[in-house]
Amino acid sequence: VVLTTSAGYAMAGPPYDASVLVPTLAGTFLASACANTLNQTYERERDAQMKRTMRRPLPSGLISPAHALAFAGTSGAAAVALLGVGANPLTAALGAANIVLYACVYTPMKVMTPLNTAVGAVVGALPPLMGWTAATASLCGGEPLALG
Repeated sequence: VVLTTSAGYAMAGPPYDASVLVPTLAGTFLASACANTLNQTYERERDAQMKRTMRRPLPSGLISPAHALAFAGTSGAAAVALLGVGANPLTAALGAANIVLYACVYTPMKVMTPLNTAVGAVVGALPPLMGWTAATASLCGGEPLALG
C-alpha cells in the first residue's frame, strides 16, 4: 500500500519534496493499519473458525477487541491528521474515505456478494491517487485516471 502511494507521488514528477512524501507515506501506513485492524476486529469470529486465521491476535485472545479498536481509532486519527498537515486536506480526505470503504463497505460485503471485488478495486486504487494528490494537491488532469 505504501509502495503504491509512493508510485503515485513519483508519477506526479519532480521536484520531489521529502517534507511532503515522508508524512504521506507514514499517514498511508497508519491508515492501512487502522483499516486492517478494523477488518480483523469485524472478522474475529470467522477468523477463529479457520485454521489459517485462528492464531491471529484477536481470535486467539492475545488482544481484546477493545484494545484493537483503541489502536484502530488512534492510528486512523493520526493518519488523517498527518496526511492533512503533512500533505494536504484532499489527501487526508482520501485516506479517511479509504478507511471507511475498506472497513465499513468492503469487509462486510466479502461474505455477502462477489461485488465486494469492485469496492476492493477502488480501495486498491486510492493509495496511488493519494500519492498523486499529495504531490499536486489536485485531482485535475488525466494522469490520476491512469493510476487506477
